[in-house]
Amino acid sequence: MDRLNAAYANDLGDMRIAEERLLGEFLQRLSRLDEQNRLYELAWRRYPTAIRLLLNNRYVFQPYWDHQNGLAGSDDWEERFAAVRLAANAALAHHDTCTVLSIVIQRLYTLRNQLIHGGATWGSSVNREQLQDANGIMGDVVPVIIEILLDNAGEHRGDACYPVR
Repeated sequence: MDRLNAAYANDLGDMRIAEERLLGEFLQRLSRLDEQNRLYELAWRRYPTAIRLLLNNRYVFQPYWDHQNGLAGSDDWEERFAAVRLAANAALAHHDTCTVLSIVIQRLYTLRNQLIHGGATWGSSVNREQLQDANGIMGDVVPVIIEILLDNAGEHRGDACYPVR
């Protein structure tokens, strides 16, 4: 399946921008509901080093790959990388968990795409440190997100994309 996916997958453009906006809104909602500050604890106490490494790694920054693949409008990837790093550093300085996690999850999504769409192979040494960090972060963040959602089951989160009928 990975080889098939690598054969047909390409840039998602505007769809990716919409997904990033939705992710930010979702994390803002989670942050408001997280009365025990579980996401904050993960970002600032458990994974600060891994997060900083991801934020400073161009190889998990999608515009870098857009430029490598010759996509129009990607020539400014270095400026965009610098701007996102500045925003991330400001978020780190202000302990803005939502912004930091949003950027981290976007970076992890790029890493995921490298794996699923054929950019890394079995036995390869490419991205292994990032993959190890990603497994740890997501292995802890996803259960916390589920806990927050379950703790606030009465909150309306919008309609399901694939509702049970």
